[in-house]
Amino acid sequence: MATIEAALTRFRDHPTSPEESSSNPFKLSSTVHGPATPAEIEQAWPEAGLPEQLVEAWTTAREARLFEDLDYGQWGLVLLAPAASAGRTAKERGTRPADFKPGDIVIGEFLGDQELLVLTRGGRVLVALPLDGRSDWYVAADDLGQFLDAYWRHGGDKFWEPRAVS
Repeated sequence: MATIEAALTRFRDHPTSPEESSSNPFKLSSTVHGPATPAEIEQAWPEAGLPEQLVEAWTTAREARLFEDLDYGQWGLVLLAPAASAGRTAKERGTRPADFKPGDIVIGEFLGDQELLVLTRGGRVLVALPLDGRSDWYVAADDLGQFLDAYWRHGGDKFWEPRAVS
């Protein structure tokens, strides 16, 4: 299992798309910001019980833009800073209470569409679809480190979506 710090360091050290992402026509780059402070995380999320993997992510990088399309801004993933995550989570819980369970945390937004990256209370990573109920959301990984590792290996491609067979 990849650690979150190691996965984010890979994006920081190699900001452009890996060679094996030849299927993506965009010019992609990653930006990983410095760490959030424990006080910043506590201010955004004063209730106890944040998943340890999320705290590790934020103390490694407050925010990150992974495989962002530099030409059009229509591709990539933004890992949200603690305050932005808290705000987006509250918004989604308010507008979609049947889909967002207690303990779900919106940790990212995909550029160019309205899909969200959600960390569950149990630590799984889901991709929330904008028009579909929770039962149709993708389970992208069993934990955040696994997700970040797979996202890197796939060069930002949406590896969790089924591929059409021709």
